[in-house]
Amino acid sequence: MNYAVIFTYSFDDDVAVYLFETEDEAIAFLVGSYKEELRIDAENGWDSEGSLEDDGYSAKITTYFSDHIDVTEFRIGKVYYNN
Repeated sequence: MNYAVIFTYSFDDDVAVYLFETEDEAIAFLVGSYKEELRIDAENGWDSEGSLEDDGYSAKITTYFSDHIDVTEFRIGKVYYNN
């Protein structure tokens, strides 16, 4: 079984998908990416709040601007192959 870490953005149509061979690798990548994104937001002085599920399978960052709100979501999915 392979795993995908999927990033979606309210401010962009792009969906980023990163593939991993193990569940542990996927969780470590998601958690690390989430923490790094929050760090960058704080460094930029943005008003951001985040939530990370205890199992590391999903996270969400909401960033508040004077004229809009941006949401970044992270989740893990299983990769299925259609042969």
